[in-house]
Amino acid sequence: MDVSVVIVDWHQPELTRRAIDSVRSQRVDAAIELVIVVNEADDATVAAYRADHPDAVVVAEPTNSGFAGGVTRGIRASSGDVVVLLNNDAVADHGFLDRGLAVLAAGGDVVAAVAATAVLEGAFTRVTGADRGDDDLVAGDGTRWRRSGTGQTLVNGTGVVVDRAGNGRDRDWLRPIDDAPESAPLFGFSGGAVFLRRGPLEQVGGFDESLFMYYEDLDVAWRLRLAGFDVRYAPDAVVVHRHAASSGSDSPLVRYQSMRNRLAVVVRNGSPAFALRVGVRTVVRMLRDLARPSGAQLAPSAWRRLVLEAPAVLRHARRARRADGFDRAARVRVETLVDTAD
Repeated sequence: MDVSVVIVDWHQPELTRRAIDSVRSQRVDAAIELVIVVNEADDATVAAYRADHPDAVVVAEPTNSGFAGGVTRGIRASSGDVVVLLNNDAVADHGFLDRGLAVLAAGGDVVAAVAATAVLEGAFTRVTGADRGDDDLVAGDGTRWRRSGTGQTLVNGTGVVVDRAGNGRDRDWLRPIDDAPESAPLFGFSGGAVFLRRGPLEQVGGFDESLFMYYEDLDVAWRLRLAGFDVRYAPDAVVVHRHAASSGSDSPLVRYQSMRNRLAVVVRNGSPAFALRVGVRTVVRMLRDLARPSGAQLAPSAWRRLVLEAPAVLRHARRARRADGFDRAARVRVETLVDTAD
């Protein structure tokens, strides 16, 4: 099968070149097409990519179209039967393409996507007591980890899990590499390292550019599942990810986009009961944040922005929902994969 690898760059050519080199070093029995999308492109950067990689497809996007817009432009410019998305701040391990493609092929036509394994770049040590830092990474159980010269290798993710509140999260987030894997059901994939069949992706409409970044991969995975396709996992297809190299892991932008897009994705794809539950939880979260701004997830100004944007966001999600045409039974069926663990 022919394969197109799409990498989106936004003012980070040094990181992007590492990702490109890791793709170039792959040995695989397939024709590999490299597609580099340059968001907010300038002439010098585009010219340098074209000079250094004359056989690559370089897409110069004059605006910052975000991750969703960037991969959409890259997919549109590509030609492979399989599209591989790789974050520009990730490095593909040897055998990444071969192993991911093998899982995709073994699954047959019903498998539309294969999530890769992402591990965090560097080593980490567990933070104990009151020694907390702003750059610490926090696991779901509250365990804090800090990057250090020596320590443990941690998993970034093995696909995406969805909970009853509509939150998407990386499965196995911050699990030491040698520990037992998480048992939560696989729902979707991270757009940072995934193998996608072009046919099913086009069938469900591709990526929604209005989401810009965050939850755009969950949205696609949800629609693929609604259409009857499966998402699998390739444990040996590994990338090393420099986490949050493009945006802070807990910045106000990340929190805002996650809150906004979670609501949009659930309204588009969830059953009426699921969407209502998430909508109510969002309102409760807003009231709680406004009452106690010191520990708020979003600042009052961000909530005001979300309230102003919400009508247009929800109209778009409802229009897309009607166009998708999935019935309630399909939506309820997919929600059996939601993680119900507390």
